[in-house]
Amino acid sequence: MRIIKKEKEEIKLIPENLKDLWFLYNRLDNLVIEQKSLRTKSINRRGEILKGKKIPQIIAIKLEKKKWESDKIRATGKIVSGSDKNKYHSLNLEIDKKLKVEGELKNLPKEEKYEILICVVDKKRADFRIYKSGKLRETKKIPSKGRENNFYKEVASNLKKESREILVAGPGNTKDKISKLLDKDVVLDNLSYSGEKGVKELLKRGSIKRIIEKLRDRQEAEIVKKFLVEIKKNPEKVCYGSAVETQIKKFKEILILSPLITKYERILIEAEKNGTEINIVRSEKEYCEEVRKFEIIGILWW
Repeated sequence: MRIIKKEKEEIKLIPENLKDLWFLYNRLDNLVIEQKSLRTKSINRRGEILKGKKIPQIIAIKLEKKKWESDKIRATGKIVSGSDKNKYHSLNLEIDKKLKVEGELKNLPKEEKYEILICVVDKKRADFRIYKSGKLRETKKIPSKGRENNFYKEVASNLKKESREILVAGPGNTKDKISKLLDKDVVLDNLSYSGEKGVKELLKRGSIKRIIEKLRDRQEAEIVKKFLVEIKKNPEKVCYGSAVETQIKKFKEILILSPLITKYERILIEAEKNGTEINIVRSEKEYCEEVRKFEIIGILWW
């Protein structure tokens, strides 16, 4: 969970994964939540109320109803301020979508740990930055000084040393020439500008998001692998499907497919109260194919 701003009676945050959504799902009842949303604007024409276009606006509601919908939470409640006060509205709480909560939330999940090295480059210079927690930190600049081939080699040499995921972006074919000098996979993106303009342009594009999605997939795949290994190596320590209900108080960890949360919601809530770690994965992913036949898997403490 990425915390943007935290005060005594208010917190702005961004859920980063399904586990974060599950945390919010169980702790937002009767709290005021605020988010940018689309709402239909009503028009009064000669005493007749007509529905106009949906327009984006910041809306705050007091949560009354919630529904888990595979990869998001449908939160419904009365609007607490403005011209539509006391009218009902629904917000979609989703991964990577900013949310403000009025009230105290304790023991928030930890923020995801990932860093991406970004190199915005053209024929004149290369700008290196580290992307972390939604922010960019400049690390170095390499001017070409008319060297061309040696410039490409120097930039490539710096990239070869990196263990982070790498994104090389910029106008023209400079980025392509540099990528050919590397012995590792990098993500390439074509920009209209270099320098500061290029960096700002890059933040509006989807390449950073795609890399983060790949990192999340990798982490999720490792969790799935751990559970499947336990089934094969220590079957006496594992149960799945409807049998999970018989061992609720004995689980160390549970793995469940996201679309099945509502089916096993009571079991999950009770297990979490007993200290069980809940892992939620997306069923459409290829690495979850084998998990689909189990639906839910629990690893026992002993």
